[in-house]
Amino acid sequence: MSVRPSASPTVSPSASSQMPSQLVWYARCPTLTAMGLLAHRGVLQREFRRDPVNFVSVRETSLPSVRQGYLDHSLANLVREGDAATALWSYGLNERARLLAVGHTWHTVLVVAPARSSVSGLQDLKGRTLALPREAGSFSPARVRSLRAWESILDASGLKPADITFYNIVAGHPSSPFGDIARREIEAVLGGQADAGLLFGAKGIELARTAGLKIVHAFEAADIRRDSRLKGLVELRTLTIDYPFLEANEAVVSRLVKALAGAADWARSFPKQARSHIAEEGKVELDDAVHAYGDFIPESTALGAEEERLADIKDLLDWLKQRQAVPERLDLSDWNRSDVLIAKEAPQTSKRLNAVA
Repeated sequence: MSVRPSASPTVSPSASSQMPSQLVWYARCPTLTAMGLLAHRGVLQREFRRDPVNFVSVRETSLPSVRQGYLDHSLANLVREGDAATALWSYGLNERARLLAVGHTWHTVLVVAPARSSVSGLQDLKGRTLALPREAGSFSPARVRSLRAWESILDASGLKPADITFYNIVAGHPSSPFGDIARREIEAVLGGQADAGLLFGAKGIELARTAGLKIVHAFEAADIRRDSRLKGLVELRTLTIDYPFLEANEAVVSRLVKALAGAADWARSFPKQARSHIAEEGKVELDDAVHAYGDFIPESTALGAEEERLADIKDLLDWLKQRQAVPERLDLSDWNRSDVLIAKEAPQTSKRLNAVA
């Protein structure tokens, strides 16, 4: 009895959609980011619903390995829009990530003191003790942010580092997206360990009001945007991605950046909805979000790799090297991969990423 060979299996045109999904982690700061706007609108899930990729927020897990992997960028298949100092530090550790774009967030920064303090202006900071946080772990993004901000404020006020002293505040691990840094800083100020402290953004406005603190000086977003002496008060962000994932999935990465590119235009076209999303993202009142960001929401959402943005990253790198926070050998040439964002269908386009949001 003869047996006919079995027919070749038919491959469905949509077989790729039936493949096991690849888990892709995404992470962002709990403030204003392009990634945050996309997450709240469900753009990532809609854009890649027919692809074998599954975007999951780092915030959706409390696993220590994921939290630490987000911080040092050792987590496989990670795309991260967060503070630039942590991105530089993590690249110095393992050279795992690559830089896609840079962003600037302009928001209100408050110098605060107890309600009955004699500190009533920036000049009164001379001879005072200022609060300076230090998170647990081998690297503290909050310390970098606060120290750079204090240095800019002192410089703009005509004061020198020798004119003040710092009180070190111990805070929780930086892998927590909503940590206890601001609360610890307020406790130090109200408890008398520090004469003044710094509070950032919409959450800082809310906490200063709740704690009944005196606002010694408010650096509004517009002030910071136009005064180059206040560059240390700008929240410098980087969009980085896991290098092995980039090498294996460049088309997916390009589409992801294209989706991010719509964030600023969407915020400009729908300002009311954008403000609502930002308030939810930061867990703050809508009025505080409006106060903190002013008219700079679309501009703060934008990402790019223009020369001036990369120059700001270089300045930050030099600052970190001077304080031995990153290896002296660290170089940006291999880290920068904004070239992958050039549209393949438009080869005549300039080989720089401009105003990607």
